[in-house]
Amino acid sequence: MHQKTTQRQHRFGRIKPDGVPALRLAAPIGVAAAAGIGAALWFEFPQMHGGTNAWIGIAVAGACFAPVMVALAWVLLVDRSTIPGAIAHPEHSMENSWYDQAAKDSFHLLLVGTGFGAAIAGFCLPPMVSWTLAAVFAFAAAAFGTSYLIRKAGGR
Repeated sequence: MHQKTTQRQHRFGRIKPDGVPALRLAAPIGVAAAAGIGAALWFEFPQMHGGTNAWIGIAVAGACFAPVMVALAWVLLVDRSTIPGAIAHPEHSMENSWYDQAAKDSFHLLLVGTGFGAAIAGFCLPPMVSWTLAAVFAFAAAAFGTSYLIRKAGGR
């Protein structure tokens, strides 16, 4: 027999299909993390330790970090299948294929641009510029090679 669920649909999803609303748990976690960041900044800058200015600084830093930390906690906690209107497999969407192609194109343009830039800068500009561009080129090429070898070893 089919039972009807009486749970209310939550706009921001749930932690698991039958769990609590994700925002109900993400909000206190995010605010606590923001308060921790504010306190860490208080310890990082000892010149701020005097009087009420320190507490105002901690409160302002915590207030600035709170929305970001709540959003991060929500992203880490929410079960995607409980969000109304969420795409089941976003990795197969058209936007994801556009993103993949743009990432490939920009990487190849980065290699060409830094290679030519290093060569031209070697003749026209101070040596530091050409070494910097050559270092960016070497880093990008090393990152690509490492990623390629990892994927090859994984068989994907």
